[in-house]
Amino acid sequence: MTKKEAAEYLDLAQALLGQWVRYRQFYFKGISQDPINPQEEAEFLDVTSSIAQNVRKLGDRLDEKKFPIKKQKISELIKTTISVQYFRNLPVKDQFIFRKEWHQILIYLSRTVGALKFINEGYVPPEKAKAKKKSKGGGKKVVVVVIVLAIVGAVVAFRMGLF
Repeated sequence: MTKKEAAEYLDLAQALLGQWVRYRQFYFKGISQDPINPQEEAEFLDVTSSIAQNVRKLGDRLDEKKFPIKKQKISELIKTTISVQYFRNLPVKDQFIFRKEWHQILIYLSRTVGALKFINEGYVPPEKAKAKKKSKGGGKKVVVVVIVLAIVGAVVAFRMGLF
């Protein structure tokens, strides 16, 4: 990942994290007794649409093993919550499950943002550092091993009387 790519992914991940926090605010509005106006419902749809777009962009570009943003779980939550009013109609047990899933995703998104910040600041992941070291001096090690094996083979052949 280049520094330019890391900066781009970091911007996307930070935007997604902010939208994810905003999504929770709609949840709290939904479970409260405050009236829900049409403007808030429209805002909710905009936020969920932005979340879906950013998840697709990041999910397509980042390796899910290294940067687990849990795109499938996010998509499932977004698909099931169709409005702010939906939260109001959720049973208490389902509200608890929603908060738990939302929080788990928050942790993964935060970890991804943190990792991308480090990479953006110049951190080189260990895998890349090893690859760079191998390319600089890795060939010398192979030559030494081959020479040692050749010497051992010659000594064994000499002792067996093949020379």
